[in-house]
Amino acid sequence: MLWWSKLIILVVNTCILTDSMHTKYKTFINELKDALDKPLPGSYAHELVMPEHRKGMLQSQYKMSAQLSSVAILFFPGKHGVPNIVFIKRVEYKGVHSGQISFPGGKSEKSDKDLYETAYRELFEEIGVERQSCETLGLLTELFVPPSNFIINPVVTAMQEVPILKMDPREVAEILTVPFDFFMESNAVSMNEVITSDMMSMKVPGYMVNNHIIWGATAMILSELLQVARNTSRYGNV
Repeated sequence: MLWWSKLIILVVNTCILTDSMHTKYKTFINELKDALDKPLPGSYAHELVMPEHRKGMLQSQYKMSAQLSSVAILFFPGKHGVPNIVFIKRVEYKGVHSGQISFPGGKSEKSDKDLYETAYRELFEEIGVERQSCETLGLLTELFVPPSNFIINPVVTAMQEVPILKMDPREVAEILTVPFDFFMESNAVSMNEVITSDMMSMKVPGYMVNNHIIWGATAMILSELLQVARNTSRYGNV
């Protein structure tokens, strides 16, 4: 394991919560679970951060043959009980999502019983978090990704303790843990220049985190999660 991934684990594990802090976190998680059981904002939230070039691709003829996949959106209690969320940076490879920031996840395999199992299998393989340590909160709206021809099913899950994250260096270059409050700021979304896998430069809406740009499908999924989180008491007035 590389030295900076060890540092992430060390910093995360130094967090000590009081009972009141943990209660606030648990309240948020319970309310988020309830909110996910109600009608979702779906495409409205996706379009808030959708790259301009993508809007004409949503009705792609290839959607019918798209590969099913799942991602795991993992919450855990951070400093002062603030909900934290986990992202990974993909390793560089010959593919459309090379080096991008994403949620842990991947394509469905024949051995997976359902899309939840896909998400949890990938969560364990990529960052070492076991399913039995998590509570499933619900699903966000599925999202078709034309460049890779995947349909992503976002599974929202939560832990009540700070995890020990162990990345798989074959798939993951870096683990990012971000306080969820950061994304609720009014100026969280900005326009940023990115270089695509086919070496095209374009400006896209997204979230800048520690010099990393969260954009594309991950930003669209995150945008819907933020809209849903506004139905909780913690973020109801944001």
